[in-house]
Amino acid sequence: MNENILLPNYARTAAIDANLERTERAAWTIERVSLPAKQFVWFQRDVSVRRAAATTAIEGAHLNEAQVRELFDAHKQAKLTDDELVNINAASAYEFVDFLSDQEEVALDELAIWELHRKFLAGTNDLHTPGYYRKGQNLVGIYTPPDQGDVPELMRAFANWLRTDNGEINPLLRAGIAHLELVAVHPFWDGNGRVSRALATLVLQRSRFRFKNLLSLERYMYAVRDESYIPAIERTLGERYARGYDATPWLEFFTTALRVEAERLADELVEWNQAVVRLQEKFDAMRLNRRKSEGLIYAFRSGRISRPGYIEVTGATPGTASRDLAELSELGLLIPQGETKGRVYTFNRDALGPDWLERQS
Repeated sequence: MNENILLPNYARTAAIDANLERTERAAWTIERVSLPAKQFVWFQRDVSVRRAAATTAIEGAHLNEAQVRELFDAHKQAKLTDDELVNINAASAYEFVDFLSDQEEVALDELAIWELHRKFLAGTNDLHTPGYYRKGQNLVGIYTPPDQGDVPELMRAFANWLRTDNGEINPLLRAGIAHLELVAVHPFWDGNGRVSRALATLVLQRSRFRFKNLLSLERYMYAVRDESYIPAIERTLGERYARGYDATPWLEFFTTALRVEAERLADELVEWNQAVVRLQEKFDAMRLNRRKSEGLIYAFRSGRISRPGYIEVTGATPGTASRDLAELSELGLLIPQGETKGRVYTFNRDALGPDWLERQS
């Protein structure tokens, strides 16, 4: 066996092949859906929230997506709770993933993995040694990772494999193997799961299956954490690390996660484009200008909008934003909530009329 590079062991089962075929079809759709630049930013924000909330919740954090969105919108800096800190860190780590995805001259190696780990654990307990391999033995439930003395060699072999892409392995499977091997080696005291999920996303986004950098496998993994995510890892690795383990059970799970999330994203993008066309037709019929239409479309997407948010989305001056929001409230399209200083405006879907609601159901 070549000790200097990871040699994955797995079988291409019917289930894996079926998942890959459907994922590739969804990826084709995703890449062909056009999004205006501003709307793409909205989707990016959504996936940033989704990834952070899910990957930290898998590890026991207690903030849901709505709370994480509020945290990010508030730009809170001081007196962060533990749950807030890990979500802020997760967002920073995934920003790094998106950055590296476009820097193909930068190798996917140990340095990249160390930096991901530092970002996920920034400001946490120094005993976790962010960016450094563990010095000691750790346990994960019934699973015993390799001895600390074997970790550097195993991670070098893993990094050599990450850097070597000769096209023999489907990129979707490479992402799954990357996730699994990092969990198997468990090179850090803490944060191994978060780093492994982010690394899988990075491998995907470096491949021909970029999914517009909008895919969140973390959402699916959190939803089925106890039912199939953790059990798939346990079935695959057994009770102790051994080179040459059979990754097939894990890859059946991982490709299922890919299929579910890729098809969900494809449907979401197609439905969103159709909704925007119909919304614009509705707002044109009401003789609303493009600025108001743009603010309303954002409110429709997010469910609500604030005065600062309206200014950011439309480029309106503060005075214009206040007048627009008041007029749109009078038309019944927005419902103001809260006091003036912290007021938000909820989008009123009922105001679009019964025809719209019927076609949406």
